[in-house]
Amino acid sequence: MKKRPEKGEKDVERIQKIGIPRGLMAYRSGMLWKEFFEGLGYKCIFSPESDRRILEKGTGRAIDETCLPFKMYLGHVMELIGKCDTIFVPRTGGYRTTEKMCTRYEALPDLVRNIFRDEQVNILTVSYDWYNRTTEEKVYLELGLSLGKTKKQVKKAYSSAKKHQETRQKNREKAQLKLLESEKTRVLLAGHPYVLHDAYMGGELVRILENLGAVALYTDYVNRENALKRSYEFSRVMPWIINREMTGAAMLMKKKVDGIVIVSAYPCGPDSLVNDMLVRRLKEVPVLNLTLDAQSGTAGLETRMESFIDIIRYQKAGGYGNQN
Repeated sequence: MKKRPEKGEKDVERIQKIGIPRGLMAYRSGMLWKEFFEGLGYKCIFSPESDRRILEKGTGRAIDETCLPFKMYLGHVMELIGKCDTIFVPRTGGYRTTEKMCTRYEALPDLVRNIFRDEQVNILTVSYDWYNRTTEEKVYLELGLSLGKTKKQVKKAYSSAKKHQETRQKNREKAQLKLLESEKTRVLLAGHPYVLHDAYMGGELVRILENLGAVALYTDYVNRENALKRSYEFSRVMPWIINREMTGAAMLMKKKVDGIVIVSAYPCGPDSLVNDMLVRRLKEVPVLNLTLDAQSGTAGLETRMESFIDIIRYQKAGGYGNQN
C-alpha cells in the first residue's frame, strides 16, 4: 500500500535529488538513508558541516525553549532549501516498547513543515512507532513503495544499505577497541551521537582533547547490543533508547578509560533526568559533566577540559592517594 503524499510533498515522479539535513538522527542512520536512496537511483546530498552560521540561522526560526540540536537541525534544513527536490525528514518513534524517542522526533515532519510553511518546503517522510508493531524493513518498504519503486527494488536497496551500515558500525567498534591500547590519556565522550559528532558541538571537544595530547572515544562506537543489555543494570524503567545506549556504553567502558566527559545540549529533557544519576554511578573513573547551549556555544570549554585532563593525569601519577 503506497503512502499518500502529504501537503508540501512533491510528485514522486519529479524527485531526483533528495536532501538530508546533517543533524539529529542523521548521525545514527544517515548513511543507511543515503545508501538506500542511492540504491533506488536517487542522488543524495547532505547539508554542510555545522558551524555558528548554521546555528544562528536555525535559532532564528526556533522558539527559545528549543534544544540546541533542534535549532541546529533547522539551520541544516534551511541549507538544503532550493538545492534539492525534497528533504527527507522521518518521524521516529522506535520499533519496540523499550525504544522511546524524544517527542521532537515523533513530531519532526510536522514541526519542519509548519516552521517553513511560508517556504513551502517539500518534505519526504515516513513514520514508525512501536505501537504499529512494525520493523525497520517494513518501514523502508513503505518508503520505497511511496516513491513508486517495486517491492523487489526496495528490498534489494534496503538489504544493501543495511549491510553497509552494519559493516560501518563494526569497523568503528574495531577501531575504537584499538584506541583503548593507546598510551595517551583516553577520554570517553558520552552523549547523543548528534551532539558528539556534530562539527560545531562535539567536534570542538575532540579538537581540544587532541591539542591536550588525549584521545577521544565515543559511547556510540561501543557495540549497541552489549550497551543496551548493560543499561538495564543502570535502570530498568528508563524509556529513551539513545540514553539507554549511552549509559550502557559508559558503564561498559568506565574501567577501560582514564576519564569520561558526559556531554549534553541544553535543554535536553531526557539528559536532565539521566545524566546526574549516571555521574553517581561512575565512581571508578573521573567524570566531567558538560552542558552546551546556543548562547555560550563552546566558550570556556578549553579551560574546563584542560583542568579535567590535569586531574586525570595527577590521579594516574598517584595524586590524591591514588583514590578514584
